[in-house]
This record gives sequence, structure tokens and C-alpha cells, in this order.
Amino acid sequence: MTGAGATPPEAALNTPLEAALNTPPEAALNDLERDALAELGNIGVGKASTALGRMVGEQVVVSVPSVDVVTLDEVAPSLESALPGPLVGVSESLGGIFDGTALFLFPEADSLPLVRAVLPPDVPPEDAALLEEEALAELGNVVLNSALALVANQLGGGIDTGLPVVRRGTAGAILSACRSGHGGGDDVPMLHIDLRATAQTVGGRVVLVLDAGSMGRLKTMLGGFIGRSMTVRS
Repeated sequence: MTGAGATPPEAALNTPLEAALNTPPEAALNDLERDALAELGNIGVGKASTALGRMVGEQVVVSVPSVDVVTLDEVAPSLESALPGPLVGVSESLGGIFDGTALFLFPEADSLPLVRAVLPPDVPPEDAALLEEEALAELGNVVLNSALALVANQLGGGIDTGLPVVRRGTAGAILSACRSGHGGGDDVPMLHIDLRATAQTVGGRVVLVLDAGSMGRLKTMLGGFIGRSMTVRS
């Protein structure tokens, strides 16, 4: 029974974030939700590619986004198949409307050339090597936050990001370091999109891996986005 001064239950979930936080997790995304997440990724990484293009002085194109729901144990082999060999990964932890990890991965051989491309031309090569880690962290921060800010805006909530961390190794080793403590058998949503500069200065992959416990919240936020999109198109 609701008292005179109490908030009715239906009024307690009056924002997308509040509704998402109270939605139980579900096993998987349906086709419409996958398409919506792919569309959001395409919009967000499209903005990130523009930001990256300004930094390297080239046009950056993006691939068709891919959305999968896989176990965490399957994520690393999938990434290593697409991106073999030593990599550099810039990662940020995520919180807010969902929890997880955002990654910008690219071949380690591209690391220093990429740094030289984003630094002013008068920086000596020896100084570029000294500034490599700092420049990579800033570049990854720009790419990931450009994409995530637009995704958060489209979903009507906030995404909190941790400080960028630069790691080196195989895709599996980088992912393991980012996701230590998370169970490997749970189903998790994974979004990935490739970027490539037209002059081949840099090529890499933006990857979003969400925690299994965020599935219900993600579905609710996607449902709101789909509903708004359908209203606009009708």
C-alpha cells in the first residue's frame, strides 16, 4: 500500500538510467538489439575516426561494426585471430550505464610511426621515442572517449571512464590484464570495429567488452534508443 507522501513504484523508475539499473540480466541480445548496438558503435567510432584523422593528418575509414555475444574465454582467441602478433592496447575501464572495458588495439610495429604522426613535425625522432607512452595514452583516450561520449548521448545516460592504460603483448595478454577477476564462462556482449588510415599510417580495432552483469541494463538502454529511433522515422 502506498502512503500519501510515498513515491508510486512506477514513478521510481523515471529515467533511462534508473530503469536500466533495475532491469534483470538476460541471456542474450536479440537481432534488433544487436543491430541497434552496431548502429551506435558505427556512429561513435565514426566520430572517433574523425578525431583520429585530425591527429594523424589523414582520412580514417571504419569497417562495418560487428556485435557478438560470447563467453569471455572466447573473446581473446577471436581478437588474436583478427590481430595476430605483438600489439599495443590502450584500455579504459567503464562504469555508469554499463560496466566493462574499452580497448584501442593496433600492431606494435605501428606504435612509433603513429606517435611521430601525431606529434609536431619539429620533434626530433629521439624525443618521439621518449614521448611514446604518453602520446599513445592520449591518442587512445581521444579515440575511445570520442566514441563513448556519443554512444552515451544516444543512449540517454552517462558512461564513466577510467584513465587510459597502455599495455603491450598479444591480444589475449592485454585483455587478461584488463579483465582480471572476471569469470570466463559468462556470456558478454562484444562490439568491435576496425579503423584504417587511407595512407596506411595506422590501422587498429576499437573493442567494447561489457560485463555479463550489465546485459540487462544494456538491453533496457537499447530498448529506449530503438523506441526513440522508430518514433523519429515514423
